[in-house]
Amino acid sequence: MRNKLEASESSGRTDAEITLDDGRKYVGLMQMGKARLEDYKKATNTSFTQEQFKNDPELQDKVGDWHLADIDKAIDALGEEAKAYNRDGLSAAAHIAGKPAMKKFVQYKGKYNPSDQLGTSAQDYYD
Repeated sequence: MRNKLEASESSGRTDAEITLDDGRKYVGLMQMGKARLEDYKKATNTSFTQEQFKNDPELQDKVGDWHLADIDKAIDALGEEAKAYNRDGLSAAAHIAGKPAMKKFVQYKGKYNPSDQLGTSAQDYYD
């Protein structure tokens, strides 16, 4: 699943970068934004910039491992509701839309389906 996610997000390039119209920047294999990197830094008591992250493939792997494990915890917290869904699909939906949106996606049986600025929806990533 991770390999597919990285291929989709960055074509497997650790130096991949995109800046959205609103100025938010996403970098690296999994196209991590500043907010998610802040989540990691807070959880692990570490410090680095988004540029340092982009230029450090080892750090990208560490953050990627943490990111997917954190999403797994959110899926587990849904209990029985999540069992009707493909776990990898839910992980991908949480990656693109965030954990709260993935939770709503499950609770509303796919009828809650937010899209990012590029038009990619939670359902697109789930599929």
